[in-house]
Amino acid sequence: MKRILFSAMIMLMSVLNAVAQYDVLKIVHGNTTDFAALTVIDSIYFDMDSGVMYVQPTNGNVAVPIKYSDVSEMCVIDSASCPKRLKIAYNGNTVSVDNPYFLGGVSVTADGAYVTVNNTNDSIEYETELSGKTTDGSFLYNGVYKTTLILNGVSITSKRGAAIDIQCGKRVALELKKGTESTLVDCTGGEQKAALYCKGHLEIDKAGTLSVTGKTGHAISAKEYIKLKKSDGTINILGAVKDGIHCKQYFVGNGFTVNIKGVGDDGIQTELDGAENEDGIADGTLIINGGTYDIVNTTNGSTDGTDTDTAKGLNADGNMQLNGGTITIAMSGTGGKGIRVEGTYTQGTEDGEGPTLTVSTTGSSYSSGSSTGGNTGGNWRPGGGGGGGRPGGGTSGSDAKAIKVLGAVIVNGGTTVVTTEKSGAEGLESKTGITIKGGSHYFKCYDDCINTSGIIDFAGGNTVCYAYGNDAVDSNYGRKGAITISGGNVFAYTSKGSPEEGLDCDNNSYIVITGGIAVSAGGSQGGGGGWGGSSSSQSVGSSTQGYYLGSSPSSYNATNYYTLYSTTDEPICTFKFDASVSNTLSLLTAPNLGKGSIKVKSGTAAPTSAQSQVLNNAGKAVFFIAPTVTATTTSATVTAK
Repeated sequence: MKRILFSAMIMLMSVLNAVAQYDVLKIVHGNTTDFAALTVIDSIYFDMDSGVMYVQPTNGNVAVPIKYSDVSEMCVIDSASCPKRLKIAYNGNTVSVDNPYFLGGVSVTADGAYVTVNNTNDSIEYETELSGKTTDGSFLYNGVYKTTLILNGVSITSKRGAAIDIQCGKRVALELKKGTESTLVDCTGGEQKAALYCKGHLEIDKAGTLSVTGKTGHAISAKEYIKLKKSDGTINILGAVKDGIHCKQYFVGNGFTVNIKGVGDDGIQTELDGAENEDGIADGTLIINGGTYDIVNTTNGSTDGTDTDTAKGLNADGNMQLNGGTITIAMSGTGGKGIRVEGTYTQGTEDGEGPTLTVSTTGSSYSSGSSTGGNTGGNWRPGGGGGGGRPGGGTSGSDAKAIKVLGAVIVNGGTTVVTTEKSGAEGLESKTGITIKGGSHYFKCYDDCINTSGIIDFAGGNTVCYAYGNDAVDSNYGRKGAITISGGNVFAYTSKGSPEEGLDCDNNSYIVITGGIAVSAGGSQGGGGGWGGSSSSQSVGSSTQGYYLGSSPSSYNATNYYTLYSTTDEPICTFKFDASVSNTLSLLTAPNLGKGSIKVKSGTAAPTSAQSQVLNNAGKAVFFIAPTVTATTTSATVTAK
């Protein structure tokens, strides 16, 4: 091997550096420009037999080979002209590369516009910036240490796999440069997991825009967690065969505007992978602390063998915490669930703050065509849907739900508007129990607005439940305390008529009142309180304040505002029905109601002010606490116990 050593050249460069502060070597070869500080270069030598030039770093690492016949320029420049990060610019079927890390373990190869970066460095966080456009290319990153990837208005459509594939098991910071829009589209029918895939944990930041389409699997996916930093940026999921955003560990959203549509499965899903996570966040957790989310999902339910799958807006295989932000979810497919949680669902923070949450489902139940059955929700009737876990008639499948939780539900605050339209479509369902501690919540549902196998405790906040095909509030706990009013204010009614009720817990003796305001209206199931039979007895299980349980007023219309007055003629609350109600069982109670003669009065004018109020899905106030109101007509005079 004939080798010519260029250590003399390095000496010459050092002299130039001393005179003119030229301290960086620049080598242009093909579409790649490499940069290295002279201080990190030990020597340069040529292998005349192979036609390769080697640049030997001072750190003892292996010399970097460059085919010298490809070299079009080699010179020294000042450090101010050296790029601060690896830059890859796409231009149709080619790319140009500026690599300041080529002596730091970073190599870049390209097959047309299909770029591979290999980074063997294990101690320094390098940055890579992508720009330009290709309709036939991709970016593959292999690394062993945390890194930062900057999208500077790049547009990548791949015909071979993922648009961006980050094979790094460490933290990957993905920055969207402010004022730019980047687009990623993967190929159809590939083996990739997503259009944007990260083997490690992905943290997305900065105020640019990213639009992603997943034509084989998910749009964005990480093997570990995904965090959206507190940012004004925008993420658009324009379509995906599977989920819009998919995480194997957990998801945390602190900012961004996230728009998701055209997905074939869930908007955002967190899985359980069994691994130990950072930040003390349990596996499968989905957390939203801030930002704006708009999820539109039209996917219908499907069956694979014996497994039924239905689409969800937000889907957590662990717990879910919606602490803030504005979240809008619209589901229209058969069996669709706006929110589905395997573990505990927590909404809002302990201080009463919370998200602005709007969830709607317009799809009907999904049926697999089987003759055996299991729709859940509502009260069981022969040939109808199951109630509270009771067996249902008809075919097996899955009902649409706005919010379905297998664990407990704790609502600390926030503003909620939930609507459903089809049979079996409940508003909020928990298999364990529901506690509402604060916030303002409105439910308009065909089936039960709130349903659980456990206790429903209205402990704070203001809640309106309007059902037009089933019960407004339904607990199948079957014991005292099934419906507990301990400090919250609730207005619950159904326009369906008997046997559906405003408050249904199978026996009125299971109702416990220790505080708060409650107004209910609807039908009465009658009977002695067994399964499916709710006693029309005019007594609750226990109450520490005055209450009335009976059949007056006998009806309410949707035109008037009705106000409950105490024994001292003080207005307690005003309520307005969205539909006329034929009332056969009503509960009226409040801490200041008193015992004795009370009145329900009506008028056509809304209160001029109130301590607090709840808006319906049309943005109109329908429940007022401590109102200033003028009511002219007495609809009922009854006796509170």
